[in-house]
Amino acid sequence: MYDDNLAPLPDGDFAKVFGDLLAAIEQCGRASLVESIAPANVVRWATTDIQAHFARICRRLLLPGSGISGIENLAALTSLALKGSSCIICLNHRSNLDVPTLYALLEDQSRGDLFRKIIWIAGRKLHEDAGATRVLVQGFNRVIVSPKSWMKVDHSEEELHEAHQINMAAHRAIHDLKHQGWVFAIFPAATRIRPDDKSTTLAIEETDSYLKTFEFMILCRIDGCTLPVARDRDLTHETPTLDRMRYTFGCVLRTDEWRASAARRFTKLDQRAASARAIMEEIAAVDSAESDGP
Repeated sequence: MYDDNLAPLPDGDFAKVFGDLLAAIEQCGRASLVESIAPANVVRWATTDIQAHFARICRRLLLPGSGISGIENLAALTSLALKGSSCIICLNHRSNLDVPTLYALLEDQSRGDLFRKIIWIAGRKLHEDAGATRVLVQGFNRVIVSPKSWMKVDHSEEELHEAHQINMAAHRAIHDLKHQGWVFAIFPAATRIRPDDKSTTLAIEETDSYLKTFEFMILCRIDGCTLPVARDRDLTHETPTLDRMRYTFGCVLRTDEWRASAARRFTKLDQRAASARAIMEEIAAVDSAESDGP
């Protein structure tokens, strides 16, 4: 599969190479675009008309050998969620195409149903970016948070107060939805990996605050990158590249047992730091093991 993609891409950035599809996405998304983030609208449901266009973009960037391992593990986690359990996926973060590429790959394996049950815990940066980025993210279910990195930037007292209100609303929404058949997903590093910045490969300690509220979890390793990090804003002007994309889902884990194991591994660290240290190491080591159930 994806043999037709061996031909080189045209020169240019994302907006130029995929200008026609980007225009179609913007047309689908503009009508439902909500400009400002507020406590009342932290949960955003997918504008599904965008997804087919976005999938075409992602498919063009996939080299032969791209695919998903351990899809039965993701199916097992989703089954638990549909029975009322709270479930979360933790993934390393390579590019802003990680989410739509997963959608395209699942669709190509006739398991788009699994993607449609995911709600992504998303930082507000993508929704406030310049240009078309904030339209693109409308293709996916998400709950929006104000990350600590956003708080460190110069903001007024009023803006900071609202940011805290947004986070409180997001946590309430997660609490309300996590037993209603949804699977949540998070990137523990809270940023895309930059090869020249080791800190971007480390999980933030806030990750444990999410994990401890869920019953079951899966780790997923993403290999490959079709939109390497080059900018901090106006992200549709990054340059796409062809690559072999592999998503490897590990087996379903009981979250309380995993957190206890992390604490035992790193006895000199508190629970939050131990979970942050362990999760990225274990994501890197994920293999397509058969799901042996919770």
